[in-house]
Amino acid sequence: MPAKFSRRKSTSDDATVIYRKLARWLQRVGREFPWRGETDPYRVWISEIMLVQTTAAVGMKRYPRFLKRFPTLRSLARASTDAVMKEWEGLGYYHRARNLHRAAQIILRDHGGQLPSDYKSLRALPGVGDYVAAAIENLCFGGRRPAIDANIARIGARLFAIEGDVRSAATRRRVQSALAALMRTGQGRVWTESLMDLGATICAPRNPHCESCPLAGHCLAFRNGVQTRIGLPTARPSRREVNVACGIIRRRDGRVLIAQRLATGLLPNLWEFPGGKRDGRETLANTCRREIQEELDVDVDVGKRRMVIRHGYSHYNVRLHVFDCTYLSGRPRTIGCQKFRWARPAELGRLAFPAANQRIISSLQEE
Repeated sequence: MPAKFSRRKSTSDDATVIYRKLARWLQRVGREFPWRGETDPYRVWISEIMLVQTTAAVGMKRYPRFLKRFPTLRSLARASTDAVMKEWEGLGYYHRARNLHRAAQIILRDHGGQLPSDYKSLRALPGVGDYVAAAIENLCFGGRRPAIDANIARIGARLFAIEGDVRSAATRRRVQSALAALMRTGQGRVWTESLMDLGATICAPRNPHCESCPLAGHCLAFRNGVQTRIGLPTARPSRREVNVACGIIRRRDGRVLIAQRLATGLLPNLWEFPGGKRDGRETLANTCRREIQEELDVDVDVGKRRMVIRHGYSHYNVRLHVFDCTYLSGRPRTIGCQKFRWARPAELGRLAFPAANQRIISSLQEE
């Protein structure tokens, strides 16, 4: 049975004291990032979308590069889909890039090229969820709506001793309501940035460093000694593993056959070496041959397995078995793909491929 904790309503004095403590702490030990302190809504938007499923370490490298390629919203909106996907290559969760591109076009068309300043309009843009909309409103427009991600949900749950799985919508609504009672208009930037840093450096999931936390004196979970129990997600089932086989199909002139994935489904619009999932207990060589036939209507001789690549997606792991294949017969057709092309290995780096395909490309270019 959940423990019972005494609670009292947050007062104006509580809000002022907590805000000042967070502001001082952020000024003293806040992390430095290329996007930290940024006020241009376009740049803030790019950083928030990129960081939704990307670590800060990777974001620090890719954020400046993305802005160099697309320095303005107009340049992003007017770019080709292939150019945007290529720049996003390796960051994964490619729906983020597609939504960025679509949203930029909508903003250019419907909002005069300027990101809207209110939560409701931001939330209506493709790919902008509750957290990103609140973060942009706070960081750029003086909002006061708590931006709730995994870190901030954990902090709020501990601060107010809110029981429940912090991934659940119900728990997050309770955390958001409790934090909203403390926030004031114009304080959103400090609240958002300080809680982001606090969750990343102090209020860790398993071993929080409560002795260093500026909010320790206000934290109900810490006061009751349950900070290592509250604010955690419930355990998820183990991830399933999927076996996939693909082929490097060579022509006599050294070119290889590649296909562009369909515009819907997993990894849309990216190029790949043709193949697909294993069906039942068929051999992986038969998987490779069958999938190529179903996707492109060509027959191949499946030769030696070149490599096995392990790659993780959000809900499952993939073992990608890569075979060297010889083209036998058939004229390629777009049965299970958008486009196909025979490409020289040196050309492959100019196209957007899933991250798992990069090792294949590297091995071809090293031959």
